[in-house]
This record gives sequence, C-alpha cells and structure tokens, in this order.
Amino acid sequence: MTTMLLLLCFLLVHISGIACNFATDKEALLSFKSKVIDPQNTLSTWTTDSHHCEWYGVKCSNIGRRVKSLNLRGLSLSGKLPSQLSKLTYLHSLDLSANSFHGQIPPDISYLSLLNILFLSSNNLSGSIPPQLGQLKRLHSLDLSVNNLTGEIPSTLCNLSSLKYLAIARNHLSGEIPTQIGNLGNLSQLQLSENDLSGQLPSSLFHISQLTYLSVTCNNLSGKLPASLGFSLPNIKNLSLATNRFEGPIPHSISNSSQLEYLDLSNNFFHGNLPFFNNFENLVYLTLGNNSLSSTTSLNSQFFDSLTNSTKLQVLILYHNNLAGELPSSIQNLSTKLYWFCVADNFLTGKIPQGWKEFQHLEFLSFESNHFSGELPSEIGSLSNLVELSIDDNVLSGEIPDIFGNLTSLSTISMAYNQFTGRIHQSIGQCKSLNFLYIGMNKLGGTIPKEIFDLPGLVHLSVGGNSLHGSISSGVSTMKQLEIFDVSNNHFSGSIPSEIGECSTLKILEMGRNNFSGLIPTLGSLASLETLDLSSNNLGGIIPESLEKLQDLNTLNLSFNHLEGQVPMKGVFMNLSQVDLRANDMLCSIDMEIARKLGILLCHVGKKKRHILLPIILAVIGATILLISMLSLLWIVIFKRRRSRESNVNSTSALVMGLPQSMSYNEIRIATENFAAENLIGKGAFGSVYKGEFTLDSGETTTFAVKVLDMQQSKACKSFNAECEALKNARHRNLVKVITSCSSLDSKGEDFKALVMQFMANGNLDMWLHPNDDESGSSLTLLQRLNIAIDVASAMDYLHHDCDPPIVHCDMKPMNVLLDDDMVAHVGDFGLARLLSENATHKESGTLGLKGSIGYIAPEYGEGGKVSTSGDVYSFGILVLEMFIGKRPTDEMFKEGLCLNKFASAMDDHENKVIMKVGDGRFLTNESSEYSTQSYSIEVDNHSVHHWRRKAEECVDAVIRVGLSCTAQQPKDRCTMRDTSIKLQAIRKSMFAL
Repeated sequence: MTTMLLLLCFLLVHISGIACNFATDKEALLSFKSKVIDPQNTLSTWTTDSHHCEWYGVKCSNIGRRVKSLNLRGLSLSGKLPSQLSKLTYLHSLDLSANSFHGQIPPDISYLSLLNILFLSSNNLSGSIPPQLGQLKRLHSLDLSVNNLTGEIPSTLCNLSSLKYLAIARNHLSGEIPTQIGNLGNLSQLQLSENDLSGQLPSSLFHISQLTYLSVTCNNLSGKLPASLGFSLPNIKNLSLATNRFEGPIPHSISNSSQLEYLDLSNNFFHGNLPFFNNFENLVYLTLGNNSLSSTTSLNSQFFDSLTNSTKLQVLILYHNNLAGELPSSIQNLSTKLYWFCVADNFLTGKIPQGWKEFQHLEFLSFESNHFSGELPSEIGSLSNLVELSIDDNVLSGEIPDIFGNLTSLSTISMAYNQFTGRIHQSIGQCKSLNFLYIGMNKLGGTIPKEIFDLPGLVHLSVGGNSLHGSISSGVSTMKQLEIFDVSNNHFSGSIPSEIGECSTLKILEMGRNNFSGLIPTLGSLASLETLDLSSNNLGGIIPESLEKLQDLNTLNLSFNHLEGQVPMKGVFMNLSQVDLRANDMLCSIDMEIARKLGILLCHVGKKKRHILLPIILAVIGATILLISMLSLLWIVIFKRRRSRESNVNSTSALVMGLPQSMSYNEIRIATENFAAENLIGKGAFGSVYKGEFTLDSGETTTFAVKVLDMQQSKACKSFNAECEALKNARHRNLVKVITSCSSLDSKGEDFKALVMQFMANGNLDMWLHPNDDESGSSLTLLQRLNIAIDVASAMDYLHHDCDPPIVHCDMKPMNVLLDDDMVAHVGDFGLARLLSENATHKESGTLGLKGSIGYIAPEYGEGGKVSTSGDVYSFGILVLEMFIGKRPTDEMFKEGLCLNKFASAMDDHENKVIMKVGDGRFLTNESSEYSTQSYSIEVDNHSVHHWRRKAEECVDAVIRVGLSCTAQQPKDRCTMRDTSIKLQAIRKSMFAL
C-alpha cells in the first residue's frame, strides 16, 4: 500500500513538472515575440489562443510537448536577442540566422544544456563571443559568422568536444587562434575567414584528422606550413589559406591529401618551386596566385603533367608569381571541364601552346602581362563559351585571327600592348555580349568597323595607340552604355561627329593626337563627362560654351589646335590646373592672370572709328546705375551690420528652400518636437545636432538638421560666429549646406543660437569606418571609400584655393564628414575654422587655442605653430590612412610614439606593396564573390581573383601613399590639397576606368 502511494506521488510530481515546463516554454516564446520587431508579421500565429507547438518555426518533442527546435531563419526580425530564450531548457536546435538582430549574444544561452545546433549567422551582433558557450557540451554545430563580433576567440570553445562544425567567419575577431583548438577531435569544418586574426596556425590544428574543411582566408596569419601537412590532414577536402602572410615553400607532403577538392593558397608570400599534384583525382579548384613561386620550362612540364589525373579540375589560377620558361604542350591534357585558366603577370616566354579546342567549357582565358611571342592560336575561336580573353601586355605579333564569329558570349576582349598588325575584324560585331574592348597600343591599321558601334552593351572601347585612319562613324550615337571612348594617338581625320554628344553615359573621351579638323561639337548633354582630351589635332573655331555646363568635368585638354576667341570663364575653366589650352595662338582671356597661367593671349578690344557714341552712352549709364546700387548696398550693410553677421549664412539657400532667412526659437522648437531625445542625431564640442521637420512656404514638410549651440560654454558664441563667417560665401557640392540660422532668445529669456543645415541621411563617416562602435553599420566598399576621399579633397581644395580669403577647417576628422542619400561626402562643422586674411589676426579669424582633435592635429600645432592650410592637409592625410587601414589614429596599437602614418610607412616592404601589409581588407572582400558558409561549390567572379584583385591592391597602395605624402612631418614637405585631389582622381580613373 505504501509503495502504491509513493508511486502515485511520483507520477503527480512528474505530471506537474511537465505542465510547469510546458507553460514556461509558451511564456518564454511569447516574451521573445514581445521583444523583437517582426516586419513581415510572421509571428502573428503566436497567440495565447493556440498551442505553441503549432506556431511558425516551433517544433516540439513527442513526449511532454516541450519546445525542441526553434527555426526563425531569414524573417527580417530585429532587436536584441532576449535572454528569455534561456528558459527553453529542452531546446536542441536554435536557428536565428539571416535576420537583423543586434547587441550582444546573451551569455544565458549557456543554460540550454541540451543544445546541439546554434546558428546566429548573418545578423548585426556585436561585442565578444561569450566564453559561457563553452558549457554547451552537446553542441555539434555553431555558426556565428557574418556579424560584427570583436575580441578574441574564447579558449572555452575548445572544450566543446562534440563540435563538428564551427563557423565564425566575416567578423572583426582579433588575437591568435587558441592553441587548445586541437582538443576538438571531432571537428570536420572550421571557418575563420575574413577577421583580423594574427599569429600562426596552432600546430595542434594539424592533428585533427577528421578535418575536411579549413578556411582562414583574409586574416593576418603568418608563419610556415608544417612539412607534415599532407600526413596530418589526410581527409581535408577544402583548404583555404588565401590572403594572409604565410611564407616558406608549399610542403611536398600536400600530395598526400588526396581528398582535396578545393585548394586556395593565393595572396600570400609562399616561395620556392611550384609543387606537384599527382594524386589529386578529386581536385576541382586550384589557385596559387599572388605569391613568389618560381619555375622553369622543365618544372612547368612536370607541374602540368602532375595535373593530368585531376579530371575534375575546373579552375587553375597561377597569376602574379615568378614563373618563367615556356608552357608545355601537355596543357592540352588537362581536364576538359576546365573553365578558368590564368597564368597572368608572370615571366613566361615562348609561344602560347596549341590544343585549346579541347576545353569547350572554358570561360576565362588569361595570359596577360607575360612575354609570350608569336601568333595567337586561331583554335581559341572554337571556345563558344568564352567570356573573357585577356592577352594584353605581351609581345604577340602577326594579324589577329578572325576568331570572333563563334565567341558570342565574350564580355571582355583585352589585347592591348602587343604588336598585332592588320585590321580590326568586323566579326567582333557578332559578340553581342561584349562590354570591354581593349585593343590599343598595337600596330593595327584600317578603320573601326561600323559593326562595333552596333554593340548594345559596350562600356569601354579603347583603340588608342595604333595606326587607324578614316573618320569616326556617326553610328557612335547608338552606343548608349559607352563610358570610355579612346581613339587617341592614331591617324583619324575629318570632323568629330556631333552624334557623340548623344552618348549620355560617357565619362572619358580621348581623341587627342589625331588629325581631326573642324569645330568642337556641342557636348553639353554629356553630363557624366569627367575627362575630355582633344589635344594635338587641327580643330578650329571657338571653345563651345556648352563645356561650362559639364559639372563633373575635371580634366580638359584642348592644347595644340587652332582654336580662337575668348576662353569661357565658368565650370571647369574656373580650375586652371585642370585645363590645358597651350599652343592655340588665337585664344585669349580678358583676365591677365588667367591668360598668363594658361599660356594664351590677353584679349584686347579693337578700336572702332564709327558707332562709338552708343557704347560710351551705355557705359556712362551703366556706371551710374552701378554707383547708385553700390551706395544703396553700402547703406543696407551699415544699417544691418550687426544682424548680417549672424543671419546672412546662406540666406539665398533659405529662400530657395522656402524657409525664412532667419528663424525663431519657437519654429525650431516645434520642428524638433521640443528638442526630443529621439531627434538627437549627434553631439559636438559646442552643441548638439537634432533632426527637424520644417514646413515650407508651399505647405510641404521636409527634414533638415539643426545645430543648437550650448551657450553655457564660453567659446560657443565664437564657434557660431566662426561657422557663419566661414560659410556665408562658401559654395561647393561637398560642403554641408547651411540653409538659414537663428539668433534669438529661448523660452527662459536666455541667448539661443542655431544653424539649420542640410540633413545627411547616412550619418557621418566615422560610424561607417568603425561600425562595431555602434550597434549598426556596415563596411564601405573600395569605390565608396575612394569616392569619399575625393569628395573631401575636392571640398578642402576649394576652401584652400578658391575662397577669398582662404579657409582653414582646423578639425578635419571622420565625424565631420557627412554622407547624403547617394553616399556623397560633405564636409561640415566649421566651428574651429580660420580665415587666412592677410590683415586678420587669430582672434579675429577663429577660436584661439583650438586647432583640431587628438590624433588629427598637425605636429607643428602642438609646438605653437600658426594655423595654415598645411595643417588641414595633415589632418586629411590621417583621415585617408584611417579610411584605408581601418584603424583610428588613437587606437591602442599606436601608443608609445607609433602614430598611424609611421605605422603605415614602417610596414612598407621592398617591393613597395603596402596594401597586403596594412590595408583594411574588408572592402576588398566586400566586392568579391558571395561568401558561402556551407558549400564546396565553385563561385568565381571573373575579375575578383586576378584582374580586379590586382588593380584593387595597386589602388589602395597608391591611396595610402597619398595619405603618407600628406602627413609629412614638415609642412613644406606636404602636398597641397589641389595636388592631392588630382592624384586621388587619377587613382580612381586608373582603377575603375581601365
């Protein structure tokens, strides 16, 4: 009887516990729902009226109906991860990946002791990885990749002995890989790519015999690979060590890793001879590019012979090494599945071997930047799937074979810098997918076939540096996508067709060094034109005023022609360093200084014997009107002198925008909802910036930014006056536009001063460069960074060289660079600005004693030096280095006198390559092929591996050097902002136009 009672009590307690846990699970899920944002309303089924085991994404156990799995992948959910998830104590699988959760990973997740799978990838999670995750002893799959996690990899993760899959790639993790990682004896996949990890690969890692997938690309790892690599990892299928600092020879033992399918050792410092791969029957992808591997003709034969057993090989990339000698004919014995073959940028000689007709799957064929000679094999014309053919920068000769009729998939033809003769074939016109045609710098004759002008998607047409003749067809107007048109240095004649003005997307037009005659056509509709070179021709007539309308035009060369008349005075002609008009004997300018700088005549008004009375009368009347106007204006200035000092900032802008020239305190208070905290978008040294909704005269509402000065600070009024004085006459597309101002009393009767400015939807540059300082943000691409640098340089160039008097910003840093909807940069916050008037003292021209922010201040300022434009140049240089190195000048690593520019300079190697040493690699990988965390599939971007990567590295290397030239210790050694702007624009042209 007693036994029965005890059993009954046990059952009642057990049933009660199940009911309690059942209720706790539902409560935890409802709490989770209440704390997240669900834009797709996917969790609408989660209600108290239904059973939680029937809710979307929820799976329960058969016994006890406990929540066993929660899968909410890819639902655009956002908010912080609620700690209530830790109450789902029966949870085996949790997948919240591909959402927008932010904040830190709750350490309470460690309470889920039954958890097998934890996927939190592709969110905006920040902070460090909780070491408590090491308590999840049953965990076999952990994916935290594609977030903003920082700090080191916790050594406690190495306690997860059941772990088979560990992915923490694409974060900002630093430090070394824990040496205890060898404890993960069951680990089969390890993904650590695209972080900031340093040190060497732990030797214990090479003792995990179950490892099939190892990817540590794009880190700062160094050292040599162990000689026993192939014996230690016999089951490895994917080995990705690219874009690190590994050195030494590639171990011969790698041939024992016979299961290898994917091997990427590119972008390192490996040296020695090419390894051999005799046993790789499953090899699909092999890239050894951008190292220092060497070879000879004999070694080339052995290398390619060793790959003949790799019948599944699809990608073979060997670009940018020290390979020499000739390529063997045994190349034709490679896998017929090959679709990418690249040996570019080496020292290979001899003829390009035959046998290419065997590779009908080939899409990318790249031989550029070698010393190949002889003729191009005509059998390449049988490769109907070919997308890119790159053979430029060799010494190939003879006529280009007529191979293009069958290559209808071609996107890029690159044959420049060879010695080809003959004509350009009409069959190129059958390559309807063609985007890029580079055949310049050869010895080609004849004309440009009209069929080429019918290619619908041609973006870049370069035939410069040949012996082409004839006229340019009016059919050029059909090329609606054309951005670069280079026919320079040929023998073209006739007039420049006016139809070229219909190529609305054109950015670069190079027609110099030909025999063109006639007039310069109207080109005012080419709104995107940046470079125009018509030099060294026989052009006559006047310079069209339509060129003044081209706002993006930054390089104009009309030198060595027969132009005449007066030079226009607007647009690009306002920046004389960008204009070349030499050797046009009949050109003149009414401005003596402009005439002198351009090397042209000074215009003289000829004397007339008749009809001189009317001009004299008109001159007298005009002078009288001018005198009356000046007297009236002088009276207005004297009468309103005090008020104009504070309220005339961009009053024209205020009228245009439909706002009053000077606003009241109450209008600003209403627009900012009584200066509500949710409208606060930033704080500075002298005040705060709010977002405000203003009602225009038209009745519409629009958003502006309002900078409210903190009048409790003694220097706030001086800052306000300095900003007004600096901006009242400044007009530039890359300056933050001040719409109007307010100088009034607040509700307490105290002084109130504010500026109403253009609102920048994308915030400041600092939050984009260092996104893990906030809970949101994303990395900038290489092109975005370069464009921003050019925007800022353009603004500073204008302030230093085109304002009278020149303006020194004195506080150039990322927080003062604002980004609009189109990611165009605008320089703001002129509270410390100085006017370099000859008669102005420091006290008159700015806020004495404040010359910038720590880390960006020029060294001479710290020694009491005077404010100068060179100080701004130094600050700009630090900003550029910060943008492209990815470190603040105040970073902990720059202590003990190691400043940012010294760091970059010290990392320079013997080959003058900075990018692989110090560059912030995130923006390189952001533009490469899409990252896949659980696939061995080969996804290759046709420019990311060799052409784009090399150009990107050269680009960043050049930009960092510009930054270093701006941060020279002595002011006299620094570039001017004008020279800096020109250099950066040239870098962009080289990177993104060729």
